Amino acid sequence: MLRHITVRDFAIIDQLELSLGAGMTALTGETGAGKSILIDVIGLLLGDRADAASVRDGAAQADLSAEFELPPDHPACAWLRDEALAERTDDRDGPDTTGVLLRRVITAQGKSRAWINGRPVTVTQLKRVGQWLVDIHGQHAHQQLLQRPAQRALLDGFVAQDVRREVAAAHAELQAVSARLDAARERLASASDRLDLLRFQAEEIRELGPCAGEYTEIAGEQTRLAHAAEVLGALQTAHQAIDDDAGIDSSLGQILAGLQDAARHDNRVEPVLELLESARIQVQEAGDQLRRIAEHIEINPERLAEVDTRVAIYLRLARKHRIEPDALPALLRAMDAEQQELETGDAAVAALEQDLTAAQARYDRSAAALSQARRAATARLDPAVTEAMQELGMTGGRFRIELQDRPDEAGPQGRDRIEFLVAANPGSAPQPLARVASGGELSRIGLALQVLASAEQPVDTLIFDEVDSGISGAVAEVVGRKLRALGERYQVLCVTHLPQVAAQAHCQFQVSKTRGHDHARTEITHLAPADRIEALARMLGGVALTERSLDHAREMLEAAAAAASGDSQTRPRQ
Repeated sequence: MLRHITVRDFAIIDQLELSLGAGMTALTGETGAGKSILIDVIGLLLGDRADAASVRDGAAQADLSAEFELPPDHPACAWLRDEALAERTDDRDGPDTTGVLLRRVITAQGKSRAWINGRPVTVTQLKRVGQWLVDIHGQHAHQQLLQRPAQRALLDGFVAQDVRREVAAAHAELQAVSARLDAARERLASASDRLDLLRFQAEEIRELGPCAGEYTEIAGEQTRLAHAAEVLGALQTAHQAIDDDAGIDSSLGQILAGLQDAARHDNRVEPVLELLESARIQVQEAGDQLRRIAEHIEINPERLAEVDTRVAIYLRLARKHRIEPDALPALLRAMDAEQQELETGDAAVAALEQDLTAAQARYDRSAAALSQARRAATARLDPAVTEAMQELGMTGGRFRIELQDRPDEAGPQGRDRIEFLVAANPGSAPQPLARVASGGELSRIGLALQVLASAEQPVDTLIFDEVDSGISGAVAEVVGRKLRALGERYQVLCVTHLPQVAAQAHCQFQVSKTRGHDHARTEITHLAPADRIEALARMLGGVALTERSLDHAREMLEAAAAAASGDSQTRPRQ
């Protein structure tokens, strides 16, 4: 349950610390005093959207925190352990409880940071843990009951989550298979034209018969063949210049013969002589190589024409497909693979059609199970709400939830069309809620549903924010008793303007606003028994207190305590 709240610089609260206990707690105060500000604080700590308007004027940031006390087997504790956020223990309350501290800071620039047990977390994580900590019923919740999605959501609160999740998962799978089948059919529809094109283009490349690395090889051969005559002439000319009688070799021989005589008389010539002898050997070797190369050069116009033709085909196809000539073999393999895939498109579509049939069957089964669970919940809700209507001043009224199987409206929430029907008067036929319920009747029906729904939630703290609007008198007292009865099993916080409801609470806080020259502040004060009598008297009779209003307030508190005492003797606490 919620144990402690600390607020600094939020809205018109400069600083507030509030400790809360078990049972039903009433928050009362004048209109405009800010009774719902505390609900806003809790909402932000549970992940509601924050903005700069939350920060008190002149402050740099708003700092909010809430401390919860949970049993170790609480579902929130399991989630916190999974998220490595469950390191804080509450030694004050012994080993049978676990403490959870939520904190959120909102800057004047509208930025927000959040922590769980001192560790930074995202707003999504706050929302996740918040769903197990607090259940808030807003003052306009009954208006949402006029909308079918809200009616479905409320009914589904009485249905196991596993059943609803299975339907959502089956629907997601059905949608995914359907999308794949549509894409396969679309590909198949355009496959005929694509196949014709692929076959033509692949056959054109296949006629060439490209091989990996072939283009580079024949391109080099083409260059050699095209310049064979020119190269042969150059080789022959060079060879003649070396080997002729007056060529380089003969000239070097004559030079060497003259220098050999000179070297016998002057040893400085010997190094030069060695260089020239080496040069003559290299010249002779060069001449031999030129001769051998020339012998293997072939001028072959037929082969050149053949190579020219093949290179031209390579280049034409490469330009056509906008790739390099060497990439043609890989392109042909890719075309063959795509062609094979398209040719097996019929089989793929047939397989996906079978998958779709199976997915539809799974969805239908899960949707039928959800419908059955909803009808079971309806069998419990119809008489329970009808009974509550009698207690809430709608004598003879009846409530009924109608479910229609609508396959055309199938979705992740199943295929039921859900509508709340009510007969406000005896003998009248049930009609849609929006058509027959007045504002006050809608408030009472909504309150009955919210009280029943709260009993189904896994949370320990329930908050009702002026859900008793539109009722008064004896009906308000019945509402107060129902909320107090919830307080026997849960921690209930109730923002109310009705003394009949506030009198039923186990404790009461007074919300007040003080105004200065340039500021307004909200304060929340725990009321002692005597102060509580005075507060209830003001709610009954206005600012001026009278003995009659004080006596009336005292009687209301005594009657509430007596009724609670009688209930505790006849009904075990759950």
